[in-house]
Amino acid sequence: MCDACERVFNRRSLIRGAVLGGGALAAAGAGLWVPGLSAQPAKAGESMDGSTLERAAMAEDAASAAARQAQRSTGGAAPAVETASSATPSATHAVGGVAGVRRVDPPNVNAVKAPPIAARAAWGADETIRLDKRAYAPVRKLIIHHSASANRPASPADVVRFIQRYHTKDRGFSDTGYNYLIDHNGGIYEGRAARKYGSAEAVSNEDNNGWGVVGAHAKGNNAGTCGICLIGNFDDGSPTDASIASLVWLLAYKASRYRIDANGSDEYIDLYGNHRIYPNIAGHRQVGSTACPGKRLYALLPTIRDEVARRSGQWDPLTVDVPKVLRWEVGTLRSPTSAPANPTPANPTPVNPTTAPSTTGSGPASSGTGTTLIGVRVASANGRIYTAGKGAAHGNPSASGATDVIALTNAASGDGYWALDRAGVVTAFGGLGHFGDAAGKGEAADLAATATGNGYWVLMADGGIYPFGDAGYASSPKRAGLGGSALKIAGRPKGDGYWVLMADGSVRAFGAAPKLATPVGVGICVDIAPTPTGKGYWILTDTGAVAAFGDAADKGDQIRSSVKWSKRATHLLATSSGAGYLIINAEGSMLAFGDATLYPSFGGSGIRASGAALAFG
Repeated sequence: MCDACERVFNRRSLIRGAVLGGGALAAAGAGLWVPGLSAQPAKAGESMDGSTLERAAMAEDAASAAARQAQRSTGGAAPAVETASSATPSATHAVGGVAGVRRVDPPNVNAVKAPPIAARAAWGADETIRLDKRAYAPVRKLIIHHSASANRPASPADVVRFIQRYHTKDRGFSDTGYNYLIDHNGGIYEGRAARKYGSAEAVSNEDNNGWGVVGAHAKGNNAGTCGICLIGNFDDGSPTDASIASLVWLLAYKASRYRIDANGSDEYIDLYGNHRIYPNIAGHRQVGSTACPGKRLYALLPTIRDEVARRSGQWDPLTVDVPKVLRWEVGTLRSPTSAPANPTPANPTPVNPTTAPSTTGSGPASSGTGTTLIGVRVASANGRIYTAGKGAAHGNPSASGATDVIALTNAASGDGYWALDRAGVVTAFGGLGHFGDAAGKGEAADLAATATGNGYWVLMADGGIYPFGDAGYASSPKRAGLGGSALKIAGRPKGDGYWVLMADGSVRAFGAAPKLATPVGVGICVDIAPTPTGKGYWILTDTGAVAAFGDAADKGDQIRSSVKWSKRATHLLATSSGAGYLIINAEGSMLAFGDATLYPSFGGSGIRASGAALAFG
């Protein structure tokens, strides 16, 4: 039962009606649907529960009815003080009492790409009935709802328009309560207005700084949350595959963008300073006295969280002091940002995501953002990730059951990474997208990412190559019939070609990758790293020697240094400038050459280094 409804209906009788089969509730609520809407209400006697009238009063609005009246009475000027609710907040004990941060990092530049979203103009929002007053806060929770209206409406846009009218004209809200709505075809609609968008921008529902607009979808939990409503009644029916696919995609975009752990339960500080702990992806019933989002959708949330976590990665807990950072804005909607991240069209036609990519990745980082080297990560074969420097602890492949990790890679910007296990399974961390993997295809050998962070190649031990995302395919040693075992793959930054290092020390070039030489007489070749131009590469041997080819610059190596290792060299990481590199050995010891930064070594830690990647901030 939605919180705002208790001002109109008796909460106990409604809940009792839901438990006993919904007859009394149906009778009480059947008349609330506006006649003439193409999506008709449930008829009296149909199964309806305490969330049925979410369409009538879905949440407490940040711009309350009192604020609306005050703005009208002052000729459009904003009232001096406005709370997030026109009702008195209920008492809540402090849980944990963690001090919330007041400075929040900007959105993740390597976030999962936004799905197609119909902006308000596309679905016909009435911009004359909303108030030009909005609040913004860093998003820390994602709350799932259902509209409790008829399933599979003939015109979902009619339902979206109706919800806007009802919330604003009948409930006194400043605008649509939800941040997003999703129909049974998988179409996603922008809800509450946040600002204007450029033609290449995603409909982020944020201000120009990346803070989410405060909606009106969960009383006492609106500030710092994003409310997503699936159109339909999911006590009476089940959500469609298309709607769940879009929900997962949208959640993965939001979770990775805001660095929210999909399976976590971070502490939340509400607008009144109360501390609560509940799932970061929650059903409405988990934050209020309601049966929303319906028992059938609610039962899917554990699976949805797992899939979102797989795509968006794992993140450290973060508690934000929402009352101290909330920002109000009065006046017309702000213009588009000058440097959009994660671009998608602002007014696309809603699509069925079952015909679109099920997983997406990040767009390129904005200029000067997320490209400063801050650390190095080393993967241990047992599935644990160790970080030297300032890279965040985003999680371990072992948490997903990977205990034989053989490779680690990163995009050209941002703090995320992908891990590959011997079975071909790819796991994404730190907001990078998961584009697929080679599970069940045989024994994997290596993983390399495109410079955009929108794709990667999986190299198999038999020389087969599986491209995912924007990684191009240009044949493989296996398809070319070259034979032999494959060790490593290095891709050109443009994604239009790659080199494969074979076990016999030869290098095979494909696509736009130029054919170059290989080292002779300096040990067994173990790794290859491309230059930023894609016109050359370095090759590392087990003795610690580095050989440069093409436009790669020789900056030295372990055998020419004063440092002597007892363990074999295993990994080579080139800096983004192309003027340096790091050599890592089998136990995680490191040496830096050229402009590479030397980070603390893992030598002596007992790990068996099976992969390495850079971290950017």
